[in-house]
Amino acid sequence: MADELTIPLHLAQRLRERGVEFGFGIVGDYALRLFTDLEQDGFHIKVTADEQGAAFAADAYARLRGLGVVAVTYGVGGLKIANTVAGAWAEQVPLLVISGAPGLRERAGDVMLHHKIKNFDSQLAVFEELTIAQAVLANPAIAADEIDRVIAEVLSEQRPGYLEIPRDMVEVPIAPPRGKLRQHLPIVNEAHLEAAVEDAIDHLRDSESSVMHLGVMAWRRGLGPEVIAAAQWANAPVATSSLSRGVLSERHPLSLGVYMGAVSPAEVVDKVENAATIVSVGVLNTDLTMGAFTAHLDPNRRIDVHDDEVTVGMRTYKEVPLWAFVPALAEAAGKAGLHPLDPISAPMRTRHPFDAQPGKPLSVARFITAIDAHLDERHGLLVDPGECLFASVDLTSPNWCLASAYYATMGYAVPASLGAGLAQPELRPVVLVGDGAFAMTGLEAASVRFHGVKPVIVVLDNEGYGTQRPMMDGSYNDIPHISAEKLPDVFGVGHGWLATTEDELDAALTEAMATDELCIIRAVVPKHDRSPALTRLTDALKKRV
Repeated sequence: MADELTIPLHLAQRLRERGVEFGFGIVGDYALRLFTDLEQDGFHIKVTADEQGAAFAADAYARLRGLGVVAVTYGVGGLKIANTVAGAWAEQVPLLVISGAPGLRERAGDVMLHHKIKNFDSQLAVFEELTIAQAVLANPAIAADEIDRVIAEVLSEQRPGYLEIPRDMVEVPIAPPRGKLRQHLPIVNEAHLEAAVEDAIDHLRDSESSVMHLGVMAWRRGLGPEVIAAAQWANAPVATSSLSRGVLSERHPLSLGVYMGAVSPAEVVDKVENAATIVSVGVLNTDLTMGAFTAHLDPNRRIDVHDDEVTVGMRTYKEVPLWAFVPALAEAAGKAGLHPLDPISAPMRTRHPFDAQPGKPLSVARFITAIDAHLDERHGLLVDPGECLFASVDLTSPNWCLASAYYATMGYAVPASLGAGLAQPELRPVVLVGDGAFAMTGLEAASVRFHGVKPVIVVLDNEGYGTQRPMMDGSYNDIPHISAEKLPDVFGVGHGWLATTEDELDAALTEAMATDELCIIRAVVPKHDRSPALTRLTDALKKRV
């Protein structure tokens, strides 16, 4: 038996081949044997406080490593992660769900087993709506091929996938796969590709000014170096979307910062919207990433590069995928006699020092300035939806910045810091989270520390759901008070600070950044204070409520 292939053994092998070192999840009796055998086969599941927290951690891991795994039990575990998997679908994250399930034999007679809903396929039906590929591993003759099919679809489409494993199938010998696991990229029409590149080069050559708007699919397809080369040759400074902060450091000489329509600083909006040519690479044009559709980007001046086609002005080239077009454009631009950007010694955006005023109460704007001044190349940034996400457009993130920036599910950032910290342990996670979002998943900070990650978590406390207040206020925006800075005492590990003034925040950040331990800072701002970015966004949204 030891030499025979089983579902856990094949699954562990395939995940390691893709650079996935471990998953995140919570066990239950339907998954006990599965978790045990995965662990014996060298694939460990990192336990979190709640299943949703595990899925957020796996989501962040996937964004940085190219694939993430969340493992749960049937029903009560699986349905808890439905929201997170929905977010992974919306934001095109390659997240693999592995769920234990009741055994095939014990389902006979449609008995009422615990965690069952309407029928034994109810959980599968839910995930058919949320994932690109699904499989219930009930047939040992094809189980390995089904695992390969689902993983291949996840990688090819950059969408979540679902594997359900009945517990009496875990140790059943299975047939070996009939082939290798192959990722299928969108097909290329070489003639269309050549024509699209030539059209784009002609467009750029005749353009008085160009910018590049960099989207999340450029990141998902691993095109960072090619994008930077193309931008350099095309004389195009780069603005990222709020979903792609990490393809290019915001302290890179080419960086303009984040473009989110009216949410962004005026100088970013001006440079992007008034450029003669806008090269849009893998951008998801959503309401939030486009500032409630306040973006004004003339289609006649755009080169739109999508995952499977390219549009230059009003001409669309089918079967020209992003992964093939961007390197071809970079190569052609280098030979086309364009006027590349000269090497620049300083970034286009200025990073301002934080001159803390003793005793002066904090504001959101000054909170952001303080964070920006303390972030450096040692840090990765995670921001939660709400004020932290919108205000962060004024930050210059030195590395990646992860967020649920389109699906906008609150509570993402704290548990995501576990996945991010393990995916890239050389960078320390810095988390910006509102008090409302922290109330949802803040206890996951204990899980993060338990697994050896030591983030700096900064809670922006504005007494409730500050994002909604400017649109419409009421008691529904008020939440219980939490002294988040005291949680390290509850956990028995870490350090906490309360900051109500500029100098208190500056001192807390200075100490936290120098402390190799879990750090939680609660920064208190006035209840109705808001960032300029949020003001611009909510003014736009208010008209639609």
